[in-house]
Amino acid sequence: MPKVSVIILNYNGKSKLGSLLDDCISSALGQSYKNIEVLFVDNGSTDGSCEYVRARYGDKVKVICFDRNYGFALGNNLASKFVSKDSGYLVFLNPDAVLDPNYVEVIVSFMEKNKGVGVAQGIQVFMDESFISLGGYVDSYGRGVEFTLKNIMLKHPIMVLWASGSAMVIRRRLFDRLKGFSPELFLYHDEIDLCSRVWLSGYAVVSIPFTGYRHLRGGVVRDINWVSWYFANRNRWLTTIRYMPLKNLLLSLLIALPLEFIINLIKSVKRKERLRALLYVKILLFLVKKLGDNMKKRAGDTSGLKKLIVNVKSPLSKEIEAVANIPRIISKLICPYT
Repeated sequence: MPKVSVIILNYNGKSKLGSLLDDCISSALGQSYKNIEVLFVDNGSTDGSCEYVRARYGDKVKVICFDRNYGFALGNNLASKFVSKDSGYLVFLNPDAVLDPNYVEVIVSFMEKNKGVGVAQGIQVFMDESFISLGGYVDSYGRGVEFTLKNIMLKHPIMVLWASGSAMVIRRRLFDRLKGFSPELFLYHDEIDLCSRVWLSGYAVVSIPFTGYRHLRGGVVRDINWVSWYFANRNRWLTTIRYMPLKNLLLSLLIALPLEFIINLIKSVKRKERLRALLYVKILLFLVKKLGDNMKKRAGDTSGLKKLIVNVKSPLSKEIEAVANIPRIISKLICPYT
């Protein structure tokens, strides 16, 4: 079995996560899959995370310390340069996520038997078990729609548009060939961007319901803040421009984008959130400035992603409403790899 490199990208995890950081590292070290290495990559923390992990785990963990915060996308790209040369798979693991003991073994064994699968994940379960996810799709207007397991029991893997970056497994050569995550995204929608390119390169993205991991979700940045809000909204539009089929792209830019701008202006006034309006204007200016460059990044024919889009008639529909359409497309997306 090929070597697997687990990359834990950390930012101030020691102070913000406490013992959960140790649970994460221990879950990576305690995998039933033995041909494995664990890399703890510190993204410019100021809380002594690097020194703590180096002292506690010694040579069990390869510790790399960056001089500043490069964000999720570029940080993981840089981290991937430190894995062993003979590594066949990369696992991108959030420091607030804890793997099942057989997580790597189940997923890598599956991918070794099914060479057409480029990316995979297991079941993501919130720490309080309030939410269960297996990655997801996007709706007609480019909004992410998570595939949840509240009302659906799966006995087979399924194909999804994107796997969560919190415990994503990807073939190392494929990651290198695609030049990793898009670094300009910094954080949010990075997995949708990468997985879209995986699909367009001829590989599948699969969710495997036979193993899983627990995830605090948002543990590194506990409170909603305007920085995360800005990147989440900006990057959604970037991925929409780059990968949505032309018809969906036009509907998004001509209908959804103006409506969303108006809605945010209204919210800004009602909630006295002046920064909301200012940031959305900043997003619009950025999209206009970068429209030409991002149109050039459209990977030729994106019609292959159509089967992974959940149809929503109105751009005002909430993402949760789109979940009702998922059972309709499951029959088309049940993974042939059983």
